[in-house]
Amino acid sequence: MRTFAAVVVALSVCVTAATAAAPPKRANLAQLARTLVKSGAPGAIVYVRTPTAARAGLAGYADRAAHVTMRAADRYRIASVSKAFVSVVILQLEAEGKLDIDDPVEKWLPALVPNGGSITLRELLNHTSGLFDYTADVAFGNTILANPGRLWTPRELLAYGFAHTPLFAPGTNYSYSNTNYILLGLVTEAVTAKSLGQSLQERIFTPLGLTATSLPLDIALDATFVHGYVKLGTAPLLDVTPLLSPSYAWAAGGIVSNARDVTTFYRGLLTGKLLPRTQLDEMEKPSSVAGTYGLGIDNSFVTCGRTFGHNGDIPGWRNEVLATANGKRQAVVMVNVDETYVSWGRIDAFARTALCRG
Repeated sequence: MRTFAAVVVALSVCVTAATAAAPPKRANLAQLARTLVKSGAPGAIVYVRTPTAARAGLAGYADRAAHVTMRAADRYRIASVSKAFVSVVILQLEAEGKLDIDDPVEKWLPALVPNGGSITLRELLNHTSGLFDYTADVAFGNTILANPGRLWTPRELLAYGFAHTPLFAPGTNYSYSNTNYILLGLVTEAVTAKSLGQSLQERIFTPLGLTATSLPLDIALDATFVHGYVKLGTAPLLDVTPLLSPSYAWAAGGIVSNARDVTTFYRGLLTGKLLPRTQLDEMEKPSSVAGTYGLGIDNSFVTCGRTFGHNGDIPGWRNEVLATANGKRQAVVMVNVDETYVSWGRIDAFARTALCRG
């Protein structure tokens, strides 16, 4: 027969185990969005998709001047989250036998890339090419400031990257570079003989029913578009939406979408609707020098397990998407402001909270 003390100990263990097994308290998505707005964002979306439902927390304005409140279905520039979409197209072409991601870029874009015979498509995909990021070029930045509405061609963008000596020999290190994905966009066009936008539409947007997603080349807006704001010096927040041409980002970050479509894309990707298992494994696996970065997506570990995702930053809009490895849960956090007020650390923390507890 147990002593009283032994019974107390046993009960204590049972209570502790039950407490440890209890699910975490559900996150208040609206409160998370309000916190982002209180931090200085004009507006915010915190969106979670589960196998049974989708929930959104909303706060602030999609358009400050017109006092249009943020809506869950609003479209915004997803910036570098676009890279996963472009990576999928390249990997689909590999699965179809139309290219190999270990092909040198020279094979598809002859005489365009310095040392192109030694840089593979895989090294473009995982940012181990060593190519300089054209968006980090000072002259390029000054040109954008002087004429933000300019329509850029991909080769004009590449010229700024190629004006710099490579950072390292291909495959020996990692450095995030938008130049890599401009090249991948051109490779897609060379292989398919179609525009990148057409390939994205036919291969991803239409099959997954992404009705709010597109790759625009001009500044044209509609009533569902979230306006983006930046802080320049001591002046009030500037609405860059009618000023900035998305052509300067193109394959590296030009896609426009909304929270529903972005989460639908990640669900389709991770549940095998877009890629065979061989190519999905390639996409998810980082190289030995790329840290956590795979091919257009990043690996991370959160309280609810392994995740895949990406963040995106284009003047006026920032967002992060995370998805569980099994494709069952996805979360997006979006703010329509630059880093002046809302840190990346907070966006990432809220994305993790929303994914695991939303």
